Amino acid sequence: MGIGLAGLDVGVITSVGSITTTTPTLVVPPTPPPPTHSSTSETRAHPPSLLSCSPNNVLLFTRGNRVHYKNITSNEEVGQLCKLQESHGDVQIICCGGSDQPDVVALGTSTGLIQIWDLKAKKKTSSWSTKGVSSMRWNGATLTVGGLKGTIRHYDTRISPTVKMKEQSRKVTRHQARITSLDWNVEGTLLASGDESGIVYCWDSRQKVPLDVGEFVQRRKKMQHEGCVRALAWCPWQPKLLASGDDRGVVRLWNVNANNAHSNAAIPGKLELGASVTGIHFSPHCKEFLTTHGSFPILPTSPRTTHYSHNHNHNHTLSGMLTPTTSTSSSSQQSQSQSTTLVWPQTPTRNCIQVHSYPSLRHVTTLSVSDKPIEGGVMNPLGTKMVVAVPGDGKLHLCDVWQKRKEVKRQPSFLSSSTIR
Repeated sequence: MGIGLAGLDVGVITSVGSITTTTPTLVVPPTPPPPTHSSTSETRAHPPSLLSCSPNNVLLFTRGNRVHYKNITSNEEVGQLCKLQESHGDVQIICCGGSDQPDVVALGTSTGLIQIWDLKAKKKTSSWSTKGVSSMRWNGATLTVGGLKGTIRHYDTRISPTVKMKEQSRKVTRHQARITSLDWNVEGTLLASGDESGIVYCWDSRQKVPLDVGEFVQRRKKMQHEGCVRALAWCPWQPKLLASGDDRGVVRLWNVNANNAHSNAAIPGKLELGASVTGIHFSPHCKEFLTTHGSFPILPTSPRTTHYSHNHNHNHTLSGMLTPTTSTSSSSQQSQSQSTTLVWPQTPTRNCIQVHSYPSLRHVTTLSVSDKPIEGGVMNPLGTKMVVAVPGDGKLHLCDVWQKRKEVKRQPSFLSSSTIR
């Protein structure tokens, strides 16, 4: 079922913690009544990915079965890319291509139909049917599609005709549940996939089996969440650092290195934030990342916690932290280390955007977006603007994040250019 969007709010959030807001700048035509669909409860459990941003700063979003676009850096009006036939179902996923194909957009529908559109020409270039699509990600000209039963397929869209492309698609299987999130690293060599049961796998693009990475669980390495995996993000400045988040408000950090015989869980590497994690985004400008949050999970969680290890010489300070309570536990199945959990007063995470520093995981700032849950968001190519969707209040919210840092030009020192006699 499509998400209707009735306006665009603008807020400002910076890496130093100051937050200001301004008045709305964009009004989208009134939202039509959402179509009824037999899989309404299923859609609620697995919110559609109905936002995407192209390398040219063109934001794609939906209203019902219509797909609209808007350049977030200009004053041009909202345009319509297409309107799907009712027989094709509702738009479930929008995925823009990368810098190598900035005008390509992939759409996935509730009936399993995939369409490729040329955004510049406003023209559909190809389409094909699948048994169901729940997640999509581009890697160059290859479209990676996650299925309802855990199958992942790689479609090389350069192959023509479409029938031949489908026949030559590469298929990998290991997940036993619906694929809920996919992400390729910056280099395009590692794929992360997460599913409804909480399992995360990492794949080398040249192999058909997942990498042997994770933390030790019953003498085997696993990357496991207790809740459904809602978000995956690779770090742009540390290509093997992966963040994963679930619907119970837990964020995990992993150092994905198959040659490491020990645990791949980062230390510190776990945040319990209290509210469902609907998105994770690393800053390209500084060592920080942000998380977007929906409502509180059904099961209660503890206050925000960060996990450390006594085996490593970490000496992190957490700004604003009161005297923490400390609990210690050990396990031979973990990374042969003793872990300490520091608990401090929780910063509310419900329906907001939070920024965290890395590697300390210190809380930097929080922006309360709405009193309704955030269902997801996208960042522009420069990593300076963030758009989040709040279906409950029918709006998109635009935030300025991590303004690009100005390079400091060196000037000759007075002493270095002078002589003293």
